[in-house]
Amino acid sequence: MRINIFVTLLFLFRSETLAIDEECYMTVPEIGKRFGYDSEVHLVRTTDEYILELHRFPCKNNEKCDTKSKRPIVFLQHGLLADGFSWIPNLANQSAGFVFADAGFDVWIANSRGTPASQKHIGYGPENQKFWNFTWQQMSEYDLTSSVDYVLKETKQKFLYYLGHSQGTMIMFSRLAENPEFAKKIRHFHALAPVATVSHIGGLFGLFGKQFLTYAEILLGRLPYSPLSIPRPIQKMISYMCSKFLMQSICTLDIGFIDGNEKQFNQSRVGVYLCHTPAATSVKDLQHWIQLVESQNVAKFDYGPVGNQLEYGQPTPPVYDLTQIKTPTYLYWSGDDILADTQDIRDSILSKMNKAIAGSIELPHYSHMDFVFGINAAKDLYPGIIKTIQDDFDKYRISQMHKLNKYF
Repeated sequence: MRINIFVTLLFLFRSETLAIDEECYMTVPEIGKRFGYDSEVHLVRTTDEYILELHRFPCKNNEKCDTKSKRPIVFLQHGLLADGFSWIPNLANQSAGFVFADAGFDVWIANSRGTPASQKHIGYGPENQKFWNFTWQQMSEYDLTSSVDYVLKETKQKFLYYLGHSQGTMIMFSRLAENPEFAKKIRHFHALAPVATVSHIGGLFGLFGKQFLTYAEILLGRLPYSPLSIPRPIQKMISYMCSKFLMQSICTLDIGFIDGNEKQFNQSRVGVYLCHTPAATSVKDLQHWIQLVESQNVAKFDYGPVGNQLEYGQPTPPVYDLTQIKTPTYLYWSGDDILADTQDIRDSILSKMNKAIAGSIELPHYSHMDFVFGINAAKDLYPGIIKTIQDDFDKYRISQMHKLNKYF
């Protein structure tokens, strides 16, 4: 009976595929070209042999620019269960990836290991359990390092400006705390909906509390090194249903059940959102986050006393020391964000990174996903970041010119 129902639904879905927005079938570069932007795909090989895709928008809309010119580089890093699409979910004048390109920046969009664009490895593919043996810890140590090095080598520049959302902020917090040499390559760190400790997390996790986390950890623990994803046909079926007018608000409510009440979604694009989100990651990545909720620390993955001794040479997982971060960091947060809770931001970021915090900006009534999916972000959030980066880059260029003048 269950199979028959599924087959019936799949048949109905297939008969309506023409009604699904074309962007459901497009990659980030293809969507960029659809909106009139030159798009590039770059392959990055990490030191642990994963092959990642970086997507680049080097020019403004319908412009043929000199891709070798020295312009501020903006590196955009997505969050958990997301990929590069989270930076271009709306129309061109509403999406960060396009807004920053139109401001004259060289835009590079990351796709962490496990996402649809980055499911490649030198030795084995995503059908092998070994492929899924990672968390944000490896994204920070390997993906981020290799990607930043590639971008700077490709553009022949010394530094870039980093924008991270949610898990994308944790990836940078941990790297900056652990590697001072890498920190020299990051001119500014702009943290949207920043997360480090998550002991005050709300939403689905907060509703069911530690009992939910315990059951979740037991369940996930029985699925070692497995992908955490929705089969593509089912995801497109959900997308189609949610694209219907009467279903849009219900689908938005379902998203808000997990991370807050999204007030800024473009309801007409909810179907497109759900074609690309959630994106795949590893079960182990979610396990790592559950560990952080329980431990209230910014720590590496906990394998237990014996496993930790083998992995780290100590019985407990190492904790990232955020007091070591010196990179100018700008925080963008909201009291309505129940995942990046303000108490956690105060306890784990502001208190430990006081000297590195260059700005702390509250955006009223922003949910966790509104920072990248919200249509108001293009006027509330991105212009301020653009001005901050442009002013800094101009000062840097002037200082370099003064240094050159001293030699002539």
